[in-house]
Amino acid sequence: MSEGGSGGISKRAHTELFDGDIISEILARLPVKPLMRFRCVSKSWNGLISDPYFTKKHLRYSDLGITESTSRVLYTMDPPQSLDQEALKDLKNHSDGYFANRKLDIPVLFPRGNHSLLGICNGLICILVQENSGFQFMLWNPCTKYFKMFPKYLCELWFCGFGYDSATDDYKVIVWSGMCKDETPIHVFSLRASSWKVLPSTSFRVCGRHGAYLNGALHWIEENRRTILSFDLEEEKFHDMIPLPDADIKFHSLRVVENCLCLFNHTVHQDVVCTIWLMKEYGVKQSWTQVIRCLRKDFPEGYRHVFMQPICFLESGEVLINDLCARLLVLYDPVEKTFKNVTRRADPYGCGALIYRETLVSPVTDNVAGI
Repeated sequence: MSEGGSGGISKRAHTELFDGDIISEILARLPVKPLMRFRCVSKSWNGLISDPYFTKKHLRYSDLGITESTSRVLYTMDPPQSLDQEALKDLKNHSDGYFANRKLDIPVLFPRGNHSLLGICNGLICILVQENSGFQFMLWNPCTKYFKMFPKYLCELWFCGFGYDSATDDYKVIVWSGMCKDETPIHVFSLRASSWKVLPSTSFRVCGRHGAYLNGALHWIEENRRTILSFDLEEEKFHDMIPLPDADIKFHSLRVVENCLCLFNHTVHQDVVCTIWLMKEYGVKQSWTQVIRCLRKDFPEGYRHVFMQPICFLESGEVLINDLCARLLVLYDPVEKTFKNVTRRADPYGCGALIYRETLVSPVTDNVAGI
């Protein structure tokens, strides 16, 4: 009879179980890069690190700040390259960005200029690829190198977004035309269900092709440019609109920066070239705050037509900007009114730029069905 009686657990088994819990807690506090190496230690460690429960624990610890996580800036796909966000604060001159750069491995080759970064959730990046026969979506974790191709979308596509439904632990892509005079149906792809479905039609018209994901919803600027339209990914329907700030400005684009809705505009023929606003408290109109107001006279020679797409704010107060026209990543100091080139993109088309953090989240599921 084992120690502890016939109905109990042996001392050895209890010790192994206890040791396993300790190992799990230690590993859950480590960054992703060493965890990917530690999968080769043994079958049991590989099984533990690959387990969905451990992946969620590691992600939760990262959210809580328990686990050290690395955030990177993905800024080009020709070839895929990223910058260490933490290293940006130490850049002293225009050549230092090279040392913070890393080339990423991606198992799929895309036609040059026909793809864009649709969105990011929990370390998963959604890429939209335009092909002659339709559109293709791909989910990709650049840290683990896992990826999943969706079936081709053969209908007309004007507006789309990618986000996470926490209620069902599901990643979803929403697509609709929004350019027709009549109402147009909405198509939603569920990664968990591995299929597309059609929702009731909508007559909303929006600005900006890609929806901004925040708080379980996708957001677009409504066509009259006085409100923000939100689509709840759990309920799969449009909700009440969020008001824009009281400013005599036509905002061109919306994205999420520092976990806040961020509005920005750019002009060519006016003295005020760019303004950037953050909604500090989600859904509260009074919390809109203008954080950047860049005048034409502030720009150095050579920055005549800047499309200032904000990426992130550094502790120093500098803002990382994706200059789509000049094909540059730039650090702008709003106090000193200075620009510092970080790196130049190789792609002439501009696929966008986004911040992603390294996670173990996998997009791999069963086979998917097309629409």
